[in-house]
Amino acid sequence: MAPIRFRTTIDDALAVAMPSLRPLLGRRVEMTAVVMDANGTGTHGGLTIDELLARRVDAAQGQGALTQADIDRAIVTGALDGNV
Repeated sequence: MAPIRFRTTIDDALAVAMPSLRPLLGRRVEMTAVVMDANGTGTHGGLTIDELLARRVDAAQGQGALTQADIDRAIVTGALDGNV
């Protein structure tokens, strides 16, 4: 099944249902839902979710490969700056 992408504003109901979203309360976000298998991994077109997401990252010219820590830091920075 293809991932489902949607945009929403994080409200109290979502923050209660998914506490990890609480820091984004009141912010507009784009979310992606992917069906996971019994082992907690998801696949799309033969790729794991991590492989799928890594494949979509286009590094700037001259920039080396991004680490998971680089990606996590960019997500947090964007969320804190209101760029979500």
